[in-house]
Amino acid sequence: MQKNKFYILLLALFVQVQFTFAQTKYGFIPKGYVQMSQEQLNSGQIMITPDVLIFSSKGKLLSPSQMSLMANPEYKPVFFADTNGRIKALVFEHKSDNPILIKKNPEAQFEKGEFAKDFIVTDLKGNSIKLSELRDKVVVLNFWFIKCKPCITEIPHLNELKVLYNSNDIEFLAITFDKKEMVEEFLQEHNFNYNIATNAMDAIKIHGVNSFPTNMVINQKGEIVSKEIGYRTNIKDVLKASIDKLLK
Repeated sequence: MQKNKFYILLLALFVQVQFTFAQTKYGFIPKGYVQMSQEQLNSGQIMITPDVLIFSSKGKLLSPSQMSLMANPEYKPVFFADTNGRIKALVFEHKSDNPILIKKNPEAQFEKGEFAKDFIVTDLKGNSIKLSELRDKVVVLNFWFIKCKPCITEIPHLNELKVLYNSNDIEFLAITFDKKEMVEEFLQEHNFNYNIATNAMDAIKIHGVNSFPTNMVINQKGEIVSKEIGYRTNIKDVLKASIDKLLK
């Protein structure tokens, strides 16, 4: 019992130190919001709602349009959550303000010239699709599932991307582990213009995908040229840049 009290006291002290540190370094953050650890960010979904406060590292309140800094490698977002774990504020630190080494998500790493692993999936129309048979085409893969809110948030951007290309030289394929019936029900309320393959856990596992959404671009030789992990506000532009290089 005494030992348990000691650990409880130690935990409380740790939380208090974290809270004090956040308030000291970022005195402009409203009280009650605590800086999220990297472990918390890695283990949960990053949900950014319209009411989230956005600050510069100097405490200047930024407009929602500045969320585009999420894709700028010169900035690091620092997240703050309420007692329920909901993100309520974030600070964009510039590297020059606080030089740090930002580690890339291991899932996003691939070797130049690395071939995408082959798989066979079935789309909603019952057609069998083998990745290696799509050689000579640019293949854009999206790994998602219907309960993934960031996945759903980016779908309109992916639809806009697909509209830009009316060509037989490119294949847009969305892969999910959800069952066909569940996806068909989902599509009654959401428009997703990719060709969708369901019940495709093997294809997800073979590429080591654990974070959703994940987007990949594969060239005409079957090599991975781009791999984006997680939700990005500018995902359409990022994928378009990779695709355009391959269609020149």
